Amino acid sequence: MTNVAFTPVGMNIRDESRVVAGPTRYGRKVDDQRLSLLRRVAMRVWLARVAAVRAGLVRPVGRRQSFVAGRRPLRVLIVGSGPAAGWGVGSHDLGLAGGVARALAASTGSGAVVDVVPHPSAGVRRLGRILEATGDDRYDAIVLSGAVPDALRLSEPRRWGPRLRRLIERAQALGPRSVVWLGAQPIRSIRPYDSAMGEVAQIHARRLNAVAREICKEAGALFVALEAPPRTDSRRHRSPADYLFWARQLVDVLAPALDADATARVTPVNPASDRVVAIERLKLSNRGGDERLDGIVGTAKRTLGTEIAMFTVLDDVREWPLASTTGTTFDIPIEQSACIHTIQTPDGMVVLNAVEDERFATNALVIGPAGLRYYAGYPVEAPDGTRIGALCVFGRLPREQADGDADLDVLRELALLVQRELWRWEPDERS
Repeated sequence: MTNVAFTPVGMNIRDESRVVAGPTRYGRKVDDQRLSLLRRVAMRVWLARVAAVRAGLVRPVGRRQSFVAGRRPLRVLIVGSGPAAGWGVGSHDLGLAGGVARALAASTGSGAVVDVVPHPSAGVRRLGRILEATGDDRYDAIVLSGAVPDALRLSEPRRWGPRLRRLIERAQALGPRSVVWLGAQPIRSIRPYDSAMGEVAQIHARRLNAVAREICKEAGALFVALEAPPRTDSRRHRSPADYLFWARQLVDVLAPALDADATARVTPVNPASDRVVAIERLKLSNRGGDERLDGIVGTAKRTLGTEIAMFTVLDDVREWPLASTTGTTFDIPIEQSACIHTIQTPDGMVVLNAVEDERFATNALVIGPAGLRYYAGYPVEAPDGTRIGALCVFGRLPREQADGDADLDVLRELALLVQRELWRWEPDERS
């Protein structure tokens, strides 16, 4: 790839190196004079030239979630630009989200679900708006990435620092979680920026990283300074190995914090009105049969050896199967639903013998001709995180606890596949 080299007259790269020395309190005592207008204009001209190169790079398409199945999965949200955007790979499974899911599962022994909201050029300012629109409290950790664009823009540390602090506080206000700020990797390790002007941005990135490190320490957030991944394939902008390299750096810092905060996690409980909105958005009330969903519930029935398997959807008054191995569709009142209890659990629900459970002992499906005794279900979420239903199985014979735990392991993974199929129906209104 050809590098775009451009250095304006009067720009001395060596002079720029002086700005990284000395105290870093929001940049007040570092290079007190503002960056010159000439330098900013020169940087904008250079970035405009580089933009044509960047526009031709591969970026992920399709779903914005990666997962590794496992018990009590950890939930992580990655928001922003730079590594979060996935430059150079065709899916987020191959990018930072997939790398974090795999590294986190390997490090903690838990499952991992990683959602990503990418933006090609988001810095601190835009990240605040994106985070506000996300407005989600279901995550164990939020990872914010916006250092590279702000370094390229030569954002002034004196203004940038307070904005970063407000962003971190906004993320922390969403609930008990860890908040991570990703420091900029060496700018010249990004091939389109490997030039003299890239050196200017790289020096400035060190300033912003120093400011961010101090703010994270004061605010109780985590700071991860990304290193340059080893270059092993000169033909690619970024490879899956590069993103896994970064993911491991991130997880080395994040995993101990999540372990320490384990008791602070809460199970999201969505009001019925949220379910109604999410179901309407996906237009599930008007959906007919779906071969992929039918295949998943069929797999659940065969694998777990039960009489019935379903994917059920619950609004504010009723439950109905969107896919079922019975071949029939019927509604039941929400108060008779087992799945309404499932969607309120942190990691699925098992009823070993319904006649011994006061919630279901008098249920018509238990005492009536169906004679059901065993139930296992796992929550299914809409793209916005609202729990709208469950993948579940029913059997006529009671089971032991060990069998129920094993069944949940299977349902957990299949439920994530159901989510993947549902999310294909999400209206694409994101920029």
